[in-house]
Amino acid sequence: TLLRAPAQRADDPTSVLHDIARDAAGRLRDKRFDVVIATGGDTMEAILDGLNIRAFDILREFEPGFPLGRALLGDGRELLIAMKAGGFGDDDTLRRAIAQLRQNTIVREQALS
Repeated sequence: TLLRAPAQRADDPTSVLHDIARDAAGRLRDKRFDVVIATGGDTMEAILDGLNIRAFDILREFEPGFPLGRALLGDGRELLIAMKAGGFGDDDTLRRAIAQLRQNTIVREQALS
């Protein structure tokens, strides 16, 4: 599932951020997702706040400025979280991270154990 900001600029970007974060947190609570990837610290912070996540363990970095961590949800489920800082990476950074998550089951098994 991919959530994006609206194509048209809003007058209040903070409200757009909170709408996206609220939608993401709701979907993450209602369905079983293994991983959430966010671009930008403000976006990830808003999603984590929406899920009431206050701490997580950093497991590794996909690339500099793009960590992968593990958080515990309120219902006991574990969730992998990755946050790509806005100024890091290139056009294919997200694609490479997704490919690593899909292909490297050892990393995922270690991360989820």
